Amino acid sequence: MSTNGLPAVLVALVISTSALATNIETVQVGHVGNAADPSTGYGAVNYAYSIGKHEVTNAQYADFLNAVAANDSHGLYSAGMAGSYGGITRSGSAGSYSYATVSGRESVAVVYTDFNDACRFANWLHNGQLSGAAGEASTENGSYDMSVGGAVTRSA
Repeated sequence: MSTNGLPAVLVALVISTSALATNIETVQVGHVGNAADPSTGYGAVNYAYSIGKHEVTNAQYADFLNAVAANDSHGLYSAGMAGSYGGITRSGSAGSYSYATVSGRESVAVVYTDFNDACRFANWLHNGQLSGAAGEASTENGSYDMSVGGAVTRSA
């Protein structure tokens, strides 16, 4: 459940990782060159890619927040995450924020994320789960280029 119905976006944007702190199990999407759905014109895929097998959990997203959101300059955390549908709390102040999962909700799908959060999470995975301030090397480039005025461009 999400305020904007987008938790599945995180699943769709996740890329394969190796044995890093946050491990995302993926599956290969096959049938490269399949035709688009005749009724919608959508669905053609002309390249192979991997997608997350499961939704991103609160524990995985909290790892991401702890790695890049001590300042949270990109608004990656939402206060709703600590509410009755959420599973992540934040403590501290800007520059020293830390994040923890709510007991019993670690494996529940993260909520209160949006498309840009999902792109930045995917970039973080793509770039080897770097720690430090969110920036060019960790969240703004990778699978998605987010470095130009808030626009999101899918990288080749």
